Amino acid sequence: MGEYNGKINVSKDSMLFVVNSVFNQGIKESTTKENILKLMPAIYENADDEEIIKMLPYRTYKDLERLIDYIKTSDDIKSFFYKREHPDIRFLEEAMIIVMRAKYQDYNYSINPGVIEKLTRVFSEENKKIAERYGDIENLTVGMLYEYGIVDFDFLRKQLCKYMNEIITEKELRDIYFTRLNLNTFVNDYDIMWTNTNEIQPFVTYLDEEEVPIDIGQIAEEQKARKMKYKQFSKQELSKREEYLYDERAKKLYKFLKSKNDNIYEWTFKRLLKNNELGIDILGDLSNMCMFEDDIELKKFMDLFTDWYNNSPKYMLGGYSPIEFRETFK
Repeated sequence: MGEYNGKINVSKDSMLFVVNSVFNQGIKESTTKENILKLMPAIYENADDEEIIKMLPYRTYKDLERLIDYIKTSDDIKSFFYKREHPDIRFLEEAMIIVMRAKYQDYNYSINPGVIEKLTRVFSEENKKIAERYGDIENLTVGMLYEYGIVDFDFLRKQLCKYMNEIITEKELRDIYFTRLNLNTFVNDYDIMWTNTNEIQPFVTYLDEEEVPIDIGQIAEEQKARKMKYKQFSKQELSKREEYLYDERAKKLYKFLKSKNDNIYEWTFKRLLKNNELGIDILGDLSNMCMFEDDIELKKFMDLFTDWYNNSPKYMLGGYSPIEFRETFK
C-alpha cells in the first residue's frame, strides 16, 4: 500500500505557532507543512521538558501518555483518536504528534515518525507533578471565567495564588495563557479605559464579542457601578463549573415547558438560559415557547421561573444570584 498523501488537517498558522512561538525556532512561513512535520522530532528532542508540558492541555498530556502505551500493541490511531470523549484530544494534532490527513471524504491517522520516542521523558514522576500544577491552573482559570464571564485580571491572578497556595507572577500567568494550546484561544484580554479617571484596567474573558448578544464591556461596567466584590468560589465548585448552567431548578422549568411543547429541546433551552447569565431578559422568550391553557398554568410557570431566576447567577452581579447579591450587599 502506498503512502497516504491527503491534506494535513492542521493549519499552517497553528504549526508555525508551535514551532516559533512555543519553541522559538524561527521557521520561515514559506516552509511547507510536510517539512515542518519532519522538523518536529529534533525540535522535541532539544526542547525543555517543561515547555512541552506547559503547551499541552492536561487531558492532552494524559492522552499522550496513553498513546505511548497504545502504539505498543496497535497502529490503529484513528480508533484511539475517536474513542476519546473530550475535544482536547485534537491538540495532539496541533502539537504535530498525531497527523491526520484528509483526502476527499476519507481520513487517515498516523504518528509523526520519530516524535513519540522523544516524548517519553516528559512522564517522569517529577514531570507528572509539573503537569498536574499546570492542569490545576488551567482548570481553575476555565472555572473562574465561566463563573464571572469577564473578570479583573489581577483579581483572577490573586485568586489563583490563593487556590494554588503559591505566588504566580503576572509574567508567568500570561505566558501560560499564551503558550497552552487550549487557553491560547480561550483566555482573551479585554482592557477598559474608565472615562472619569482615564485609568486602563486589564480584564480577561472567554466571551467572544462577535458571538454574544451583548457588549462585553457593559458587563464589567455594571460590575464596577455596583461597587461590589466578586463572589468567592471553592476549588471544588470551580472544577465542576460548566459553561451552561443546568441545575435542578432549571430542569424543573424545562420539564414543565417540555410538557406544554414537545418541540422544545434541551440544548436550545440551555443556550437561552445562558442569555440570562449575560444579563439579558429571557422571560418573554420562555413564555412564548408554549401556550398556557389557563391562569393556573401561567402561575405555575411564573413560580418556576421566579424560583429559577432569583437563584441563578449573573455576570453583572460578579457571579452572585439576585438573592445572594441582596443578602450579601444589603
